[in-house]
Amino acid sequence: MNSYEDRVGQSLRRVEGWFAANPDLVAGNPSLGTQVEALKGVVIRLTDHATAQDTQFAQSQLIAKDEIEKRREVLRHQMAPIAQVGRALRGTVPGIGVLTMPKANASAAVIVTAAEVMAQKAEIYKDVLVENGLPADFIDQLKQAAATLKASIDGRGLARASRVAATRGVKSEVALGRRLVSILDAVVRGLIRSNPAKLAEWEQLKRVTLKAGGVRRPVVLVDTHSNAVQTNANAVQMNANAVQTNANAAQTNSIPVQTASTGIAAVPNADAKAA
Repeated sequence: MNSYEDRVGQSLRRVEGWFAANPDLVAGNPSLGTQVEALKGVVIRLTDHATAQDTQFAQSQLIAKDEIEKRREVLRHQMAPIAQVGRALRGTVPGIGVLTMPKANASAAVIVTAAEVMAQKAEIYKDVLVENGLPADFIDQLKQAAATLKASIDGRGLARASRVAATRGVKSEVALGRRLVSILDAVVRGLIRSNPAKLAEWEQLKRVTLKAGGVRRPVVLVDTHSNAVQTNANAVQMNANAVQTNANAAQTNSIPVQTASTGIAAVPNADAKAA
């Protein structure tokens, strides 16, 4: 289960335990008792699906690790010796070159098929291969190794399929459990509305808690009024600066411009000096 599904499961178990601790609420209300029983069934099935989910995941991981060794057994210890002897006998035994290895990066399923094909082809050259050093039962050994690898592939696929089914089951039961709690909530509120303490207890236990380790962000209050006042003050200061600038400009324009009538004698030019 993921984090949310786990927290929903905890909520459902709390609700189930609350009704077990308050049997008087169910005793006088058969329809409520039916809903509570349905919730108990959801909790049981949800637990079973979660267990199957974890179990099948671990099983698929274990099979995958074991499959590596089985793959190595087929390729290195069974197929490789047959192909090596076949290559050595090329040119001596017609057609024996068909005993070839699959690609090293081939999938496990392809390796199984290649091993089965090699076993069939090796039947034709069995006597020659045995005469050149292979065990008398080398074909049976190859078939057995291929069958073991195939069983590992099938087991891994079955484990994955079972895990997918368990995952779907978890999602289905979580959704059903949430609907049942919603129905129970509508009924319980009316029954305990005159008991504030019990109502607060119910509100607390039925909710789905926050994710573990989650931290609520602090709420930051922004003083918009003071910001607005500061903005207005800045605007007033800018207007005052603009007024001061205009006043300076006016002062500059009012300065009289002194002309040539200041009484300063003109300096004679070069022609006047020559005369």
